[in-house]
Amino acid sequence: MKPIQSAIIAAAALMGYASAQTATTVPVGYTTLTVPAGSDTTISPSLERSPLHQANASGISSNIVTTSGLTADDFVATECYLQVVTCAGTPGLIGKRFPIDANTTTTITVDAGATTLQAQGFASGDKFKVTPYWTLATLFPAGTGVGSTSDVFAIDSFLYVVDNGTYGTNKSSTASYFYCSGDAANEVVAGWYDANDAFGASQNNLVIDPTIMYQIRNGTAIENTVTVTGQVPDVRSLALVPVSTEPNDVNLGVAFPVDTSLQNSGLQSVVQGTSDVFSIDEIVYVYDNEGLGQNKSSIASYFYCSGDVANEVVAGWYDTNDAFGDPVTGNVLKAGRCITIRKAASGSASVLNWALPLPYTL
Repeated sequence: MKPIQSAIIAAAALMGYASAQTATTVPVGYTTLTVPAGSDTTISPSLERSPLHQANASGISSNIVTTSGLTADDFVATECYLQVVTCAGTPGLIGKRFPIDANTTTTITVDAGATTLQAQGFASGDKFKVTPYWTLATLFPAGTGVGSTSDVFAIDSFLYVVDNGTYGTNKSSTASYFYCSGDAANEVVAGWYDANDAFGASQNNLVIDPTIMYQIRNGTAIENTVTVTGQVPDVRSLALVPVSTEPNDVNLGVAFPVDTSLQNSGLQSVVQGTSDVFSIDEIVYVYDNEGLGQNKSSIASYFYCSGDVANEVVAGWYDTNDAFGDPVTGNVLKAGRCITIRKAASGSASVLNWALPLPYTL
């Protein structure tokens, strides 16, 4: 995927969004991803759709944020999320996204999960923004980049979802979708569909989670290209990393449009380091999108050493195949691609937050 070029940030049209306090402009750009013929390619959206609203909360009660200048139901007619931009009392909440359940002209109600948004630390005066989710239809319009079929009994290209709703290692996809360009013989109109329910309802509005892994399977003999145009993210990304009582693979997207290094990724906060390079418990796997083939393995794997005095290995990230080599300092986490964290078994289940700092300055 192409990194953001400086010309895009400096010269691209600037897209504004509404704010209760000030008018704000942010850079937009585009990324392109080549999907080789007959191959699997991991993808995660690295640009955002244009935010619809940004403000400092004038109040908070449970899961209801008070603001101004809204149109009732705007944020549910088009599914949106509220993302925390600043949080004075709980900085760890910055970057977290919350689905929006409802909105009036002055309030936004979110789904904050087991505890309320207020209980998690969001307070009056903290800044937030409201952004529409990418969906199958907006990220891959008319199947662009994935492929399409005019016969629902002959599907050769899919979008697989590899989420983190189950535990275990080497997990398969949890859902798959295809685009039909219109199948008159089988009375299927154009749109996105669940591969396990080809005659079911359209999945055009299925929400794309920017923090998890997606995989395109191009089963044709023709190379495809995914081009995404959107806003450059201006706040860090926060992804959930489930921990289980058994070893668990957590499949995640690298949510920014530029490459970054392991050192600058924040992964040390969710990957258990080792003080003995002969006893590595947790590993980060990185995937190659350029290579041909399906069901491809990772091309590299890395571990974090907190310092191994006995074996004279200083603290840093290392290639698991070269534990006594130099620390890995390059930008090995590629823009808009995906990684897998293999978490070790824990005494109890929990969820960690991976905070991926912005790898650029706007």
